[in-house]
Amino acid sequence: MSIVHRATDIRIFHKQCRTLAAAGYDVILYARAEEAYTAAGVRVLPVPAPRSRLVRMTTGVWGLLRPLLAERADVYHLHDPELIPLGFALRARGRTVVFDAHEPLPDQILAKHWIPHRLRPVVAWGTRFLVGAAGRGMSAVVAASPLVAGVYTGARNLVTVNNFPILTGGADGAGGADGAGGADGAGGDRDGRDGVGGESGGGESGGGEVTAYTERPRGMVYVGGISDLRGLSSMLDVARIAGRRHGEKLTLVGPFTPPELQDRLSEPDLAGVIDYAGVLPPDAARKLIGEAKVGLILQRGPEAYKKNLPTKMFEYMAEGLPVVASDFPVWREILAEADAGVVVDPEDGEAAAEAVSRLLADPAAAAAMGERGRRAVHARYSWETEAGTLLALYAGFLPAGARAGASMGPYAGSDTAPSGARRTGG
Repeated sequence: MSIVHRATDIRIFHKQCRTLAAAGYDVILYARAEEAYTAAGVRVLPVPAPRSRLVRMTTGVWGLLRPLLAERADVYHLHDPELIPLGFALRARGRTVVFDAHEPLPDQILAKHWIPHRLRPVVAWGTRFLVGAAGRGMSAVVAASPLVAGVYTGARNLVTVNNFPILTGGADGAGGADGAGGADGAGGDRDGRDGVGGESGGGESGGGEVTAYTERPRGMVYVGGISDLRGLSSMLDVARIAGRRHGEKLTLVGPFTPPELQDRLSEPDLAGVIDYAGVLPPDAARKLIGEAKVGLILQRGPEAYKKNLPTKMFEYMAEGLPVVASDFPVWREILAEADAGVVVDPEDGEAAAEAVSRLLADPAAAAAMGERGRRAVHARYSWETEAGTLLALYAGFLPAGARAGASMGPYAGSDTAPSGARRTGG
């Protein structure tokens, strides 16, 4: 369940809900959607959009308690910190409740622009108390990365289900409204979301063939939320310098925050070196990534993000792209271990442009680097390696034989599951 994320959120729907449905669980997802529908064996029910952030964070969730209790779900899986009090109410009624922690919330509070600066330490302290209580009070906490898990070290039942990309089909990616994930390892901005491989000259993974590196029609690519914090200025420097030098364009995919930031694309010296594809669904975004030669992830901060798993980086690597990334310790370690890219100071647009230029000038070396990254993702950083952890957690909550079977069958998404089927309210 989420009152913040859209029903098509990559981590929530495409990874967790679809994994559980495929394993035979009857899955119901309450999330932001225009209407009720069923997809991939998951019944989606829309939640009303909160009138304001304050309402969302206080009274806005309580109207959902009655319908949630009426579902009589065996497991309630909550995805927003705003839902923690609702989780306590469900626990008080004897229900099994899982809290899915996407972010290292107390640290991120210190970077929230909408909280007055002098109040941020106080709010962060309150948030630490809240997440500590959630860890002790919920049936389990699922952390989206080791960094997030570190916030919940006192939890009664803590598991880490990393937010790695899907490699064997499905709709992973980072395309914009539902897939414009950031670098937080959990899908990115909460209010607007969220690899195919082979040899550098061919092969397949994730259900599609890979374009030979030297035949890829795009130069540089960035997919995700577009803002100053996400490194827009440095990326535009890459387009101005490396793009013009090598006759390549920078493809941008995702929403601008704030929207008026898009006006920067009209700067005269960017004419002919920018291709803004807008907001795309995940599959379309992944296709554009597979057509590019270099993936960019030049996020500047805040501090809380610098230790997070870079989901976007894994998506680039899965498509065989060499990566030019911010020189954050965790990111540097991942790229160095795989020899799959280079790191630069994200504030130095010229340095980023020169790093991209070196890759474009040596396509053989760039293709080999991309292939090494693709192999690393398949070996260590794919959702397929994480799905088993999620399923093991659920198996611990539900007795053997309680699921409906490997196939959801004719009752998938129906209001009533047959006797013996177990329901999970996502």
